[in-house]
Amino acid sequence: MIMKTYSATPVKSLLGGCTLVGGIVASLTAFAANAQTATRGDNAPIEQARLSQAFEGTDTCRKFDPIQRYGNELRFQIRRNDSPVGSHVVQFNQGRDGLQVVAQSNIDISFLGFNAYSFAYRSESLWQNNQLAVLSVRVDDDGDQTEVVAKADDQGTLVVKGPDGERALPRDIFPTDHWHCGVLDSNAVLNTITGKANTVDIRASETEMLRTTDGTLRATRFTYDGELETTAWYDADGRWVGLAFDARDGSKITYRCMSCATQTAQKDEE
Repeated sequence: MIMKTYSATPVKSLLGGCTLVGGIVASLTAFAANAQTATRGDNAPIEQARLSQAFEGTDTCRKFDPIQRYGNELRFQIRRNDSPVGSHVVQFNQGRDGLQVVAQSNIDISFLGFNAYSFAYRSESLWQNNQLAVLSVRVDDDGDQTEVVAKADDQGTLVVKGPDGERALPRDIFPTDHWHCGVLDSNAVLNTITGKANTVDIRASETEMLRTTDGTLRATRFTYDGELETTAWYDADGRWVGLAFDARDGSKITYRCMSCATQTAQKDEE
């Protein structure tokens, strides 16, 4: 394996232009899809039959209860070229007003003992009836700070304010979070960095054994194409268990689950 060295400049190129958002690569220059097409529908990219084959039942991703599926926390180790560089943690709490979700990503890359790059992401959201009701996102991308806020209105739309202004999106659009497998039946997602809707084509592939920090488990691979490109894995119960994508500099970024139930023992020694 070829060892790569890096300094602040190439790392900034890696994560500055393609920012990590709740476990998905979100292009900061992505085109905002028309609000009328940014929704799930009969022409969703994944056929219901194939979605049913990936999971235990046809209702796996409907009325999704993350606390029942994950417990109160879902944790990932973020790796670059198979070396740990950060973490991604999602916390769930059922409150009186709905499901409260907090997602945080932190990346720190050092070079010769100095901090070469840092990234911090925090998303707070409120879900009601399996739909996003309120969202607040703050990002510090190596000193560049951005915010996105969203709130559902009485007309059935999600009013989103981002760095480029305000827009109305369909209420049933999913943000780039991954924990809710209902997103797999979508043809657009809410980019939580830009506040825009990005069109996607999500397709299911074969099942395979996926590595976690504690062993391996069987999961189905789902490939995102379009304005966002990434690969995500879900187990038979619709739980998000992994992520991988190629960064702009050719390095490999992976999310390795730290809180998933494994089928075989292969614990990381790091």
